[in-house]
Amino acid sequence: MTELLITLMNAPRYVQRSVALGILGLVIIIVVITAVYLGSFLSARVTDIADMRAELFRLNEIIARKPLTDVNTPSWEPAAGTLFIEGESLPAIQAKLQERVNAVARSSGATIASISGTTQIELDGAAYVGVRADMEGSLKAFHEVVRQLETSDPPLIIRQVAIRGTNRIMQGVLSEPLQLAGQIAIYGAVSPTVVLPEKGKP
Repeated sequence: MTELLITLMNAPRYVQRSVALGILGLVIIIVVITAVYLGSFLSARVTDIADMRAELFRLNEIIARKPLTDVNTPSWEPAAGTLFIEGESLPAIQAKLQERVNAVARSSGATIASISGTTQIELDGAAYVGVRADMEGSLKAFHEVVRQLETSDPPLIIRQVAIRGTNRIMQGVLSEPLQLAGQIAIYGAVSPTVVLPEKGKP
């Protein structure tokens, strides 16, 4: 390297000028290529963020449904045995519901951080028992959980949902795929033959 520099210093001035221009041109090419690559990378990230926000909006639209009292009863009636969550008591029914929610989350790639029973409610004269689950996962996993719960049999109702992103966005750019955390309340109908405790009583 030293010999090359000495040779270059002893070379005619036009040779030195040509080498300097060549090096300058190479540096400019490297800078341009780097700028184009970074621009393309940032553009792709911005597009990804826009797509993820659109997907999250669609997910919120799916779960922002009207209360059951505002939903028209379908013209078809499924078999009575498929309408109710299995169980002969409130703890048994909630345990069965927790089992179903956990199974749906696992199959969808989501993680249930915690799950607990909620206060029973009454809609259109029917008793509903529910659970509240704290869940983590990707946008795709959340979307699949909601889809499976909404189309499950026996029917389940998503009454409450709170979702937030957990990623850190640096200068408007996501460093990794969108990850979500949220709480979801799911209810299922209870057979009229099951005797549930009165509200406010164990």
